[in-house]
Amino acid sequence: MVGAFAQKNLTSAQKSFQNSIVSFLREEGYSPSIDSDGWIAFKSEGKNFWIIITDESPFSVIFQRSGFKVGEDDGFEFIGSLWACNEVNKELMAVKMYCNREKVSLQIEQYTRSAEDFKYVFYKNLAVLAQAAKRFVEEYDDFQKDQ
Repeated sequence: MVGAFAQKNLTSAQKSFQNSIVSFLREEGYSPSIDSDGWIAFKSEGKNFWIIITDESPFSVIFQRSGFKVGEDDGFEFIGSLWACNEVNKELMAVKMYCNREKVSLQIEQYTRSAEDFKYVFYKNLAVLAQAAKRFVEEYDDFQKDQ
């Protein structure tokens, strides 16, 4: 759902939050950037990630990871992808998986009071997104075997 969230001009509090997250990511060895949508973008283990700030007091943050291609020729099949997304959504806390006829998206939506709170759960969020991607493939494969 990368294109679904319009990043508006950030308030000073949101900009400060964003700068703190960018600094944190640099300190942790990532190479973050601000993309054309105003989102924090970085890579980890070959996957693209985005951090989108939408509100403040508390901050609303969407932590998104690149997903999977859906398509008849070179991607996951649509119905199996829907089923696998649903299974992962039932199983894992915090992660939301969405599917349309083009792609599967993975994200965590959360409220947080501060950048410090976000940093505290950053690595847990990365791990849960990786676990969701793994479980999606497993659930998809199980669905396809039953067809």
